[in-house]
Amino acid sequence: MFVGLVFPTDDQADLSVTGVAADGSTRWAVRTNPSCVGYGVTSVSGTAAAVVLASDADNREGKIATRTTANAYDVRDGSRLWGPSPVPGPMLGPGLIFGQATPSIVGGAQGERVMLAAHSGAPVPPPAEDAVPLYEHHGTGLFGRNGTVTAVDTATGAVLWDSGTLQAPPGFGDGPRDVELLDAATASTGDVVALRWTRPDGDTGETALHELGSGRLIAALGDQPELRTTVDRKTRTVVTSGLDQYRTARAFDIGTGTELWRDDDGVGSLEITLVHEGTGYGTRAGRSVAVDVRTGDTLSDGDWPVPVAGASDVLLAPLPPVPGATPSERTAGNGPGYVAYGRH
Repeated sequence: MFVGLVFPTDDQADLSVTGVAADGSTRWAVRTNPSCVGYGVTSVSGTAAAVVLASDADNREGKIATRTTANAYDVRDGSRLWGPSPVPGPMLGPGLIFGQATPSIVGGAQGERVMLAAHSGAPVPPPAEDAVPLYEHHGTGLFGRNGTVTAVDTATGAVLWDSGTLQAPPGFGDGPRDVELLDAATASTGDVVALRWTRPDGDTGETALHELGSGRLIAALGDQPELRTTVDRKTRTVVTSGLDQYRTARAFDIGTGTELWRDDDGVGSLEITLVHEGTGYGTRAGRSVAVDVRTGDTLSDGDWPVPVAGASDVLLAPLPPVPGATPSERTAGNGPGYVAYGRH
């Protein structure tokens, strides 16, 4: 199932979060206030779900929200799984983290953040009073406090690990350390998170990939402040692009940490933005490419649109904008059209 947004039009004031099957048929739609443009996906006790915000804001009358809630819907048919759960503001992410980053039309105290449990929508108590929600994925949450990262099971509140007991990157050694979630929006994804290891009084640090649920060290990446991580669940492979100032890409087996391949031959920067069923899609030197995530071999390259999502044997890619198309005031935020391709 593909999940996405249908923006308001001149004759439709609501924003819709919509489920579209791999055959292109629309299966369900949840209408909400246009101020609630953020949505997320999660797993509710094994069921894939879309988490949609609702509020009592009214853009037309300039009314700000006095109540914002999160609601989870089964992606198969749009039925509600939990909610409404009060939240202090829009979805900040990664995962089910809500709050106020900047003043907006959605109400709530600026700076307040809350993590919701994927199975119920209930607020997750932090492991310490001043711990800050950092990351959530399918029922596992990370909190940060004073240079320590702690992972919890959001269903039970049980602590799974904290960074004080994790294996450090090779060569980092013993002694005091500060560990934080790497401050790069694309660095962590799914069950793989990028942690930044530094000394309390040091000027440099090291970045490492860790398994979310156990904290196990997958790969040490050196002093890398920016990177993009993509994960293939089918082959248990993680591909990391953007290393060495966007000159290098590396792939690792998640289970063993073995480096499967490295791309740094200078032909052009390889950046993988989507991995699906063993194939990575992205760009190299301005051309679209598809590579085998286990070997790094190029399977195809050309000028075709790079897919942004995959389901079953279908890949979804954005269409180029229509020449001369002029959006109205109501459709200025509308996204591109899409085309679905059969995967061979």
